[in-house]
Amino acid sequence: MEIRHLKTFKTIVEVGSFNRTAQQLNFAQSTITAHIKAIEEELGFPLFDRIGKKVFLTDIGKAFLPYATDMLNLFNQSKEYAVEASTISGSLVIGATESLTVYRLPSIISEYTRKYPNVDISLKTADGKLLRDYLRTGEIDIALLLEIEKKETSELNIMKLTNEQMVLIEPLPDQLEAINKNTVLFTGQGCNYRILFEKYLFEKDIPIKAIYELGSIEAIKQCVINGLGISLLPLITVKTEIEQGKLKATPWETKNSSIATSLAHHKNKWISPAIRAAIDIIKCHTCSLNTED
Repeated sequence: MEIRHLKTFKTIVEVGSFNRTAQQLNFAQSTITAHIKAIEEELGFPLFDRIGKKVFLTDIGKAFLPYATDMLNLFNQSKEYAVEASTISGSLVIGATESLTVYRLPSIISEYTRKYPNVDISLKTADGKLLRDYLRTGEIDIALLLEIEKKETSELNIMKLTNEQMVLIEPLPDQLEAINKNTVLFTGQGCNYRILFEKYLFEKDIPIKAIYELGSIEAIKQCVINGLGISLLPLITVKTEIEQGKLKATPWETKNSSIATSLAHHKNKWISPAIRAAIDIIKCHTCSLNTED
C-alpha cells in the first residue's frame, strides 16, 4: 500500500467518481483502478460498490477511510517537518553552568543537532552571574541557570524548568578515618550551591577546620571519594557514583533545599527559529524530568 494509493482512495471519496479522480490527479483511469485494486487486495475486501456511473463506499471502505486520512495527515506532517528542519539554519550559542553543561545539555544537544543539522552550535560554560552578563551583552542566545530563587530582572526573561535535588556527599565508611567532617570542599566563588552551603554552615554555627576550593565538580567528587572532606552538590552530578557505591549521599532537607534549573534569554532578543527550536527541546526534556519525579 503506497501513499499515492491512499491519495487516490481519498480523492474518489471526495469527488465521487473514478473519472473525475483521474482528471484531478492527472492519471489514466486505468491507473486509478489499479490503485484501488492494490488496496483492496492488501485488505482482502472491496472498498467501493460501483452502481452505474456512481461509486459508494462499502462498510469496509467506510471503516478504512479514517485510517487512510490519518496516514495521509501523518505523511503531510512529516513532509512539513522535513522542510522546517532543512530551512532552520544559522547559529546558536547556549550558555550553562558547569553541572548543567555536563549532566543536562548532552542529551539536549544530541537531539537538536540530529533534528537541525544546519545550525552551528556553540557552548559557553560559566557561573550564573557571568551567564547573565553574557545574555545582556548578546554573547549568548539562551542560558541554563542554577538558582536558589528566581531573581527578577527588567532585562531577562527567566523561566523555571525543574528543581535540582541537593545532596550532602561524604566518603564511604571505610574512608572515615581519613576524613575530618569539618573539612569542606567548595566549588568556586559565586556558585549558588556554595552560597547555599555557606549560609547553612553559618546559620548552624558549624565549625569548619579547612576549606578546599576546587575548580570542577569532578575534582570535588574524587576528593570526597578519597576521604578528603564533604561537600554539597546537585544529585544529578553524583548519581552515577552513588549507584556504583563510591559515595554516601544524604538528601539536603532544609529550607531552600532545591536549586531551580531555569532557562533565560534577553527580553529584547529576537527569538529566531533556531533559538525557538532549542527552547522547545529544552522544555520538553525538563518536562520529562518532572514527570519522572
